[in-house]
Amino acid sequence: MIDYGVGGVRRPGLVRKLFEFVFPHYCKVCGHRLDPSEEQLCVTCFLGMPRLEYRAEILNTTEKLLLTEKSLVRAASVLHYSKESDYRNILFHLKYWRHPKVGVWLARIGAQELLSKGFFEGIDCIVPMPITYWKEIRRGYNQCSFIAKGIRKATGLPIVSNAVKCVKAHSKQAGLGKYQRWNNAQNLFQVSDIAALQGKHILIVDDVITTGATLCSLIDVIENTIPDIKVSVFTLAVAD
Repeated sequence: MIDYGVGGVRRPGLVRKLFEFVFPHYCKVCGHRLDPSEEQLCVTCFLGMPRLEYRAEILNTTEKLLLTEKSLVRAASVLHYSKESDYRNILFHLKYWRHPKVGVWLARIGAQELLSKGFFEGIDCIVPMPITYWKEIRRGYNQCSFIAKGIRKATGLPIVSNAVKCVKAHSKQAGLGKYQRWNNAQNLFQVSDIAALQGKHILIVDDVITTGATLCSLIDVIENTIPDIKVSVFTLAVAD
């Protein structure tokens, strides 16, 4: 068991120190070698993260992108994302560079903060944003499932992974205009297990939200299939 000291800094045991000496870890933002007491990010990058504060009484950026969804209860993101910032490397490590544990780590931190603010009140289960079967085979995992695991560590909420499916691949959203993104995100999803979500308040989790097109497409399908559904959203980042 890892001992966490003041401020959440872990105190690694001898075995872990030896392991990290032989197999060093590096900061997912700046690339510097991590001290054994650091996890995923160095202290400097951790303290400099462009964190977002959730306040229930104020409409935040993520919620504004999802205002068209009648079933939406609340939404929050952990970080502000900018393609000019080195903090984008966190998402690259999560999605493309085969370091999904950074998603577990950051989601747990974000969820712990939101837990104290009542964000998870009334939520029944976590639903990771699905990806196509072939994309998951190529990547080796669904990055949103690891985000869901981090939230579960903080909240104890169950994960429902197979109730919704991505049935159609779409081209990358990066580089597309707003209209193209929305058009590209249509007819991607279907509900495959209505009973698992019927009457529930679900938390959909995703890595980053930009225009909200993909998330809105998924929520629309769920709303149209299960009229009494309630939806909240958690993402690691929200873009400009």
